[in-house]
Amino acid sequence: MNQMATNFNKIIAKLPQLISILSKINSADIKYGLYAGSHVSILTSNRVPTDVDFLVADEDFIKLKKLFPFAKEKNYDDGKFLYIGEHDEIKCMSFGGLKIGNFRYFFRLSNLCWENTNLIEGDGFKVRVLNEVDTILSKAMLQRGKDLGKHDLEDIEAILQTQDIDKEYLKKRLLEVNPDERLIKVLKKFGLI
Repeated sequence: MNQMATNFNKIIAKLPQLISILSKINSADIKYGLYAGSHVSILTSNRVPTDVDFLVADEDFIKLKKLFPFAKEKNYDDGKFLYIGEHDEIKCMSFGGLKIGNFRYFFRLSNLCWENTNLIEGDGFKVRVLNEVDTILSKAMLQRGKDLGKHDLEDIEAILQTQDIDKEYLKKRLLEVNPDERLIKVLKKFGLI
């Protein structure tokens, strides 16, 4: 088993319901991908997250809701969310964007994004993960620090220390996310563009 699968097993140990949830999602042919802190965790082995984030294709959100009829649905300016689990520990987002101040980034599972996901398989599970670029972009958009209990810029640095970044994909994906000077500045700081 590769290191990412081993690290995902640590998340499953904390959230064992993930196995059955992923089995349902995979069986329903829903386009999704793991991203955010849980993605950083399996890429870098830096920490075990307290929750799991999935980006879901907009066209599959209704299908996902039907699979989990008791999940909590919340709509915000930055997307539609479905919270699965007793303590909302599994968060699925569609129709997404990230609103920072008055600026809105687009963050959706587009066809380009889907084509660049990877499948990780381990003991009793299969999980789709977004390309590292997508988690880097979401972290560069948010730029939250320890004051909020987050590690966005540290997470970018950790990813860069352990992963080769597909800069061609980054260029293409940037065209989809509505980048601004603030986002570009962070990507330049890390030598990504």
